[in-house]
Amino acid sequence: MSVVADVGQFILSEFMTGSAIREIPPDEDLLATGIVDSHGVLQLVAFLRSHYGVTVSDEELKAENFQTLTAIEAFVERART
Repeated sequence: MSVVADVGQFILSEFMTGSAIREIPPDEDLLATGIVDSHGVLQLVAFLRSHYGVTVSDEELKAENFQTLTAIEAFVERART
């Protein structure tokens, strides 16, 4: 499963239970729409650490790295190399 699909499923199961939404477009602004808030970003960081072995430094903990599923995928790819 791709990072976009994995993270999308995580967000749907953790933050959108009871919602009729079944899929998140890769370029949906997760922060601006309120799908993910600041607490959610921390949960997302923990998910990335446990599933991909990615650690997020304080400098990397910025909106552009977590704004969309596409941005999260790019961040994971950069962090893994």
